[in-house]
Formats: sequence, C-alpha cells, structure tokens
Amino acid sequence: LRGSPKIGPLIRTVERPSRPQAKVPVPAPRSLPFEGLKVADFTSFWAGPFLTYILGMFGADVIHVESTARPDGTRLMNHHPWTEPLWWERSACFHSTNTNKRGITLDMNSDEGRRLALKLVSECDVIVENYSPRVMDSWGLSWDEVRAARPDAVMVRMPAFDLHGPLRNKVGFAMTMEQVSGLAWLHGFPEHPPTCLLGPCDPNAGLHGLVGTLIALEHRRRTGEGRLVESRMVTSALNVAGEQVIEYSAYGVRLDRAGNRGPAAAPQNCYQASDWDEDLEQRRWVSLAVATDEQWRALTGVVGEPGWAKRPELDTRQGRLMHHDELDRVLTEWFSTRTSDDIVDQLSRAGVPVAKVVHPSANLSMEQLAHRNFFENVTHPVHGDSLIPTFPFRLPGWSGPVHRRTPPTLGEHNEEVLGGLLGATDEELEALRASGVIGTEVQM
Repeated sequence: LRGSPKIGPLIRTVERPSRPQAKVPVPAPRSLPFEGLKVADFTSFWAGPFLTYILGMFGADVIHVESTARPDGTRLMNHHPWTEPLWWERSACFHSTNTNKRGITLDMNSDEGRRLALKLVSECDVIVENYSPRVMDSWGLSWDEVRAARPDAVMVRMPAFDLHGPLRNKVGFAMTMEQVSGLAWLHGFPEHPPTCLLGPCDPNAGLHGLVGTLIALEHRRRTGEGRLVESRMVTSALNVAGEQVIEYSAYGVRLDRAGNRGPAAAPQNCYQASDWDEDLEQRRWVSLAVATDEQWRALTGVVGEPGWAKRPELDTRQGRLMHHDELDRVLTEWFSTRTSDDIVDQLSRAGVPVAKVVHPSANLSMEQLAHRNFFENVTHPVHGDSLIPTFPFRLPGWSGPVHRRTPPTLGEHNEEVLGGLLGATDEELEALRASGVIGTEVQM
C-alpha cells in the first residue's frame, strides 16, 4: 500500500554471536514429538496460550508465567462471583487452553521477579509472548537480552500489529482484528451492519505462530542457531480476509454479507421448525444446503413437488441462486409446519444435506465426537470435571490421553519450577512469598 511501512519477513534476520555452526543431531524417536522441549510461556488470554497449548499437547514442558496482580486474563472470564473462594480457578476459558502446562507466578515489576524470569528463559528452548512489544522490553526480556541468556533460543513474539512500525504500541484482540482486516464486513445479514465474529482470530493467530515456531525449531535443529519469530495477529487475520481483495482484483466482484447463504448452494439457509427449544426459548431451526441438481430434485420430492418447484428456471443452480428469496419464502412456510426431527429425518433419508441447528454445548454429547473420543474429561482440583477438546487426528504410536496434566492453579508449580529447575532454596522461596514476588492468590 502506498505510504505504508514496509512489512518485514515472518522470521527476522538478526546479528548473532559467533559460534560453531555444527549440525544438531536428530533426536531419537519419542512417544510425543516435543518431549524434552522446554517452553517459557509469557502469554495471556487466548491467542498466545493457544500456541503453547498445542506445544504442550505434543509433549513440550510448558511453563506458564503469571503474577498474582496480573493473572492470565482468561482466569477473570467466568461467571463466578468474587466472593466465592478461589473464583479465579473456575474459568472454563482458562482451562480449555492451558492443560499440559506448569504454572508459576512472578512479580515482573520487581528486580527479583525479572531476575528469575531471565533465569527461566536461559533454561528454555522456546520463549513465547503476546503482549504489546513494550512489555517484554520493560521486563528486560527483549530479543537481544533473551539470546544473550540463551543463544540458541527460539523467541516467538505475537504482537497485535508490529514490533517496529508506527502501530507498535497499539494493542488488539480478536474483535479488533475482525474489523481492521475486513472479516467483519462479511459477517452478518445484508440488511444489517457488519458484526464481529467474536473470537476465531485468536486461535487463528495461535496457529500462525505455531507454524513460525516449527520453522524456527527446524532451522535450529539443522544449524544450532536460535531465531526470532514475529507473528503479527493482524497478518494472520489478513491471510483469511484476503479472499475479498483477490475476488475483486480478479473479477471485479465485491464480496458482501450474505447471512446464512453461500456462493455454491441454493437454497441454503436456516429455517424455523414448529417445535420449541426450551433452553433457548424459541422455535428450533434447521439448516439446509442444496448444492446439486440431484439434491434439488430430492428436496422437491419430499416437499410434494408443488407447482413452484416445477418451474424450469429452478432446474439449474444458477437459476436457484437468482430466485433464492422466493425459495426462502416457500420453504419457510413448509418448515414452519413440521418438527425439526421430522424435517431432518425426511430430507436426510432422501439425500438432502440437512441438520438441526444446536447450541454449541450439544457438541459435548454428539455421537460422532464421543465415538472418536474428541473430548476428554479433565478433573481440576477446584473446578471439578470438564470436557476439553483434543486433536482432530491421532498421533502415530501414541495411545495415551492428550490432556496428561490438568490446567495449573495459580502459582501451583512455584516450588517445583523455581526450586527444582532454577535452584532456589527453601529459604529463598519463603522470602519470595513474603515479599509478594510469588503467590497463589489473585490480588485485586
């Protein structure tokens, strides 16, 4: 774009201390691909923790760093009142992206907290953070300071916009990215303003950061060199939103909001059935998508081959797309006199793609997902049992649970990590507790 700052590469080339360029041998096969990899996890909310969550599921030893004054933001995202004991340990949002992690607290505004953080960095292969760039720099954990402590470290920085440009100090969340990237323009109904998607840019950013992490680790495996990975959240959103630019550049077509309709199927929409959803206090909805002429003929057969369905202009998908509003009107009437179960039974047996619209919580008891063990039960010492998603695939040779460790309580592994890994004595740990550098309760 004219006048805009130059966008740099995903992996920034930097000056490195001179060192032998010996190749790192390939490690022997393990049960999980990242066993033995240590990760210092300075992340919060969803995008950054999602990246480290995947590393943990693949076997890495992930150490999640919080503080009692500023815990991970998702701990605060729950409906339990602050008067309830240990309310910060009851967040389903935190639990769902922090299994397989150890948790410590460090007051990063203190000299001792920053000293221990840098010592932790020196013990870790990967360092991940998703704050605005000034935060890690203010803590003495800039890339230069990290690589001085650990020359072969892979540091993954996930700012909202940039590490160096004019938007460097601007913060952002998923909803910010949905708007600045143009994704929100496509979300909603054409007769209403654009609406936010409410979150998918977070895990999308985490997966983009994961790809950069894997590339940097492979580079380190081959050369022994560390790497700085800059994975901007806005860039990952633009990768998804780019379809709008490409479509207009190639064909002069502007993509707009289409509600529940799509570009390939017609009719495609959600229609209200006659039965009542007690939980949502509204009539149930059924989703339909007719993509082929064969499916169209099957649909018209089920609805009784009325006169409107026999019009020749509806014999082709293009004709049905052009007359979609009319099809919506007649199908709305047909659906409204039947129950959702009856509609799905009739149409699915005829070969028409159809399904009931269900609340997301219904996925927890979906027969197909249960059969594939997509959800695993995780028992948290405070919150109790939760069903948490696993991979949409199976790792070769691994038959154990995906969630091997419950989400950590606040500061649960202070002694284990600061004492066992970093060598702090019992007296030093007690002094850290007494001075508030570490702790296990949120300070509000």
